[in-house]
Amino acid sequence: MSIPAGEQRLEASRRGGAFAGVGKKGHGRAATIAAIARDARLTRGYLLQIVLSTAIAHLGLLMDSAPVVIGAMLISPLLAPIMGFGFALATFDGRLLRRSLQTLGIGTGAAILVALLLTVLSPITDATPALLARVRPSLLDLMVAIFGGVAGAYALLRKFSATLVGVAIATALIPPLATVGWGLALGRYEYAGGALLLYITNTAAIAFMATVVARFNGFGTGLSPRQTWIQSGGILAALAILAIPLAFSLSAIVREARTTTVLRDSLEKMIGPAATIDRFDVDYQSRRPGVTAVVIAPAFAPGLEKSFGKLARDELGNSTRVSVIQLRNGTAEAESQRLAQAAAARENALTAREAQRVRAALAVSFAIDPAEVLIDAERRDAAVRLTPGDEDEERDSGAADPAAAVRAAYPDWSIEVVRPIPAPQPSAAPAPARETTPQAPAGTIARPQQ
Repeated sequence: MSIPAGEQRLEASRRGGAFAGVGKKGHGRAATIAAIARDARLTRGYLLQIVLSTAIAHLGLLMDSAPVVIGAMLISPLLAPIMGFGFALATFDGRLLRRSLQTLGIGTGAAILVALLLTVLSPITDATPALLARVRPSLLDLMVAIFGGVAGAYALLRKFSATLVGVAIATALIPPLATVGWGLALGRYEYAGGALLLYITNTAAIAFMATVVARFNGFGTGLSPRQTWIQSGGILAALAILAIPLAFSLSAIVREARTTTVLRDSLEKMIGPAATIDRFDVDYQSRRPGVTAVVIAPAFAPGLEKSFGKLARDELGNSTRVSVIQLRNGTAEAESQRLAQAAAARENALTAREAQRVRAALAVSFAIDPAEVLIDAERRDAAVRLTPGDEDEERDSGAADPAAAVRAAYPDWSIEVVRPIPAPQPSAAPAPARETTPQAPAGTIARPQQ
């Protein structure tokens, strides 16, 4: 006796669910495509997750907090339309391709817009190491995205949710978009371009590797040889185009690393084996490259900075800034100075962060632009410049002293409020001129009037 089709589907769902036999049987592949298409839809929940993940990533980048940025990666829903794009290429499904590209494009634009608005509204806009880490992608990032795409597609087919979490963290999508918005808002277009290249690299590599994994698992078996050749050639061409700027970037990074090694080795030869290099930094990001070194030696070398500066300028250019600080070894002065420098560096970092918080707090308290708050971090002085309009708003708010809460929170800071000088009031009426008796010329006798 034959079993009705409805009972067969029910029995199949009991045995393995909708994803039973994924990649092996036609029913499993159809169910997988249906699930991917459902996840690639543009919904309110998708847009809400985009906004929330971008806001969290933006704050994490400004705070230079890796845990916060990782949390934003886990919330981001961009992986779903990217996988839809990859599986649509594998099966030549035009409907799924259009849906995935629409969802991905709107999500990308929304993320950049949210980051741009948050940057404009934020009183803190400094470039943190977390932001700078996403503006110079290289071939290494492309390799990470390729391996992550393979792992993500395989995890999607085998329902390994833990692996998908790792892929979301390894191949960052939302943090580069937040960096793009930050760069556009501040006019740092070279940073925005680098972050956008990183995002495109991760997106394309994940999608293309999803296509490859899908084909190896039986998706798109009905395609003609010509379609397969177009598919393979398009993927290789796109990856090759992406690899060109990434290769140049990697070459620049390697060249900088080698230059740093050459300069450090040259300085070690100049100071001799009795001296040591306590600190060696090379700044390639500024318009004028800079080299800073701290040398601990038994004796002071008068021409060390000049000779090393000539070598550094030959390597990096004539505009290179060079600073070589020499400390005597084996003396209490050297040790105390080293400790003092370390303590000063920590204190300067803490003071800079505290100055940013003071400026932001005063700007919020007086409802003014943060640029109107002048900060002297070394002296811990803050001055709030008010305009007549700001003074009217302060009077309307009814607050006795808007800076009182800030003074209480930062007692070590001296906070001064500079108010506008009132315009002079005109007098009511001029005083009448007093009549004066004409004076007689010198040498004459004044006669009384009749």
